[in-house]
Amino acid sequence: MKHSYSFPILLTSLLFVTIALSALNTQVPLWLVREEFSLGQIGLVGSSYFTGNLVGTIMANWFISRFNARFTYTYSCIIFAIATIGLSFSMDFYSWAIWRFFIGIACAVTWVVIESCILVTGTVRTRGKMLAVYLTTYYLGTVLGQALLQYFPQEVLYFGLVIAVLMGLAILFILLTHYKLPKKKKSSFNIMPMIMYKPSRVGLIGCAIAGMLIGSLYSLMPAYYSHLGYSDNQVANWMVLLILSGVIAQMPANWCADRFGRRIVLLVESIFMMIACGLLIFNVYGVLAIILLGATIYTIYPISMAWACSCVRKQEIVSMNQAMLLTNTLGSLVAPAVIAFIMDTLSNTYLFISFAIISLYFVVLLLLKK
Repeated sequence: MKHSYSFPILLTSLLFVTIALSALNTQVPLWLVREEFSLGQIGLVGSSYFTGNLVGTIMANWFISRFNARFTYTYSCIIFAIATIGLSFSMDFYSWAIWRFFIGIACAVTWVVIESCILVTGTVRTRGKMLAVYLTTYYLGTVLGQALLQYFPQEVLYFGLVIAVLMGLAILFILLTHYKLPKKKKSSFNIMPMIMYKPSRVGLIGCAIAGMLIGSLYSLMPAYYSHLGYSDNQVANWMVLLILSGVIAQMPANWCADRFGRRIVLLVESIFMMIACGLLIFNVYGVLAIILLGATIYTIYPISMAWACSCVRKQEIVSMNQAMLLTNTLGSLVAPAVIAFIMDTLSNTYLFISFAIISLYFVVLLLLKK
């Protein structure tokens, strides 16, 4: 790569965005619980964010072609900051759903820009390492966001102003890079052949399942612990443990996937996830269960992504990346709303019963895969 310093600068910018997003994703359900929103409404606000992710993923190529990679990223950060401050205007369901929708669009576009820059500039030999470093940076930013949450102001407006400062830093760093992405002649909907491509199907299903699980965790886990009587700091600590487990598991899980095969590793992870859900359902060995849950849920996506990408040619990788984000987002969009409704109707424990059912489906799918 001509400008070798661009990659670490890109990751630094990503770090600021991820810290902001991580803190906001945990704080929003806590604000809504405090204002006595129902679990169903909290789940729908979470789904509106993931609906924005879906729209942003589909439109990202159009934005990149029109404004180029760095300015598209810059405008996305500005939208993120404005929408977060917008949350302070009124505390009602529809306003928060709309603002979270715009935040979702902004986040999805930044992810497409970053992942596409990595995939286009990396070689066959370096691409896997760059993606591993990217995901590790993303999860470390997520952990930092949870750890720093106790130092963020609790007032919605001032919280939004801190987010705006982080977005300003992200913009400053992205403008120091020299990334350029090729413009596509076709519509962004040319990802459909990637979604229908049979050899990549299990990888794409894995991306969708990862979206269902992670989306539900971010949208509903803080509310789950809050309903158990935990303080905001205790909720943040549990989320730190969950995500940090995923960070630590990244490199070993990906090494095992390369050594023993992606199918075997995903199968073992799904079984461990079912065990973790069982422990949480019966409320025993809570710390061990959260460590197992984080280590498995957060490593399904990168392994599934590598599986799907290994089935296509280099010139199709960016389209496959968009297809993976799309399926991941669809899972994130549907699951929180459905699981929240079940939890509201039955009990909070159904968060983990739902996870166990999803894991069981993936186990059966992987066992049937030749």
